[in-house]
Amino acid sequence: MSSGRTKQFHTECQEEVYRQVKSYLDELVDEHFDDADHCDFYLKYGSTVLEISIHPFEEDDAVIDVLAFCVQGIDPTFECMQELLRLNAEVPLGAFSMVGQDVFFSHSFLGRRLRPEQFIASLDGVASIADLYDEQLVAKYGGETALEHLRINAQRHRSIAFHAQNN
Repeated sequence: MSSGRTKQFHTECQEEVYRQVKSYLDELVDEHFDDADHCDFYLKYGSTVLEISIHPFEEDDAVIDVLAFCVQGIDPTFECMQELLRLNAEVPLGAFSMVGQDVFFSHSFLGRRLRPEQFIASLDGVASIADLYDEQLVAKYGGETALEHLRINAQRHRSIAFHAQNN
């Protein structure tokens, strides 16, 4: 999916890397969402949702950040934080992070000399690790996987819209 809006790039390199990532995604996946206001892409993988962002890095490079929405609405206990730190020591690529009650898994790298195999390895690594651990984290600490969260919210919105139309 794509929007007709014009993107705002901060550097030429950011724009070049964005276009390269877009072409790889167009070739690799059946469906992805291209955020009209930012240099972001979204796609579903297993029980997780991936966000690929391109940020300027100085004048002559850009950072590609591949981020997976792992778990939402988790209780940020001490044990949960310890588990995430332990997992960070074990995973070969990327790291877990937590913002509020949401757990993410991400990997960032420079994109000016991006090769397809590097991009595919990052996508596959982030998606596979997030998909492997999201359900385990939910079972231990609560919350919902990203896909569950999207489905539940979509059902709520449909229900609210249905009730609003019938009242």
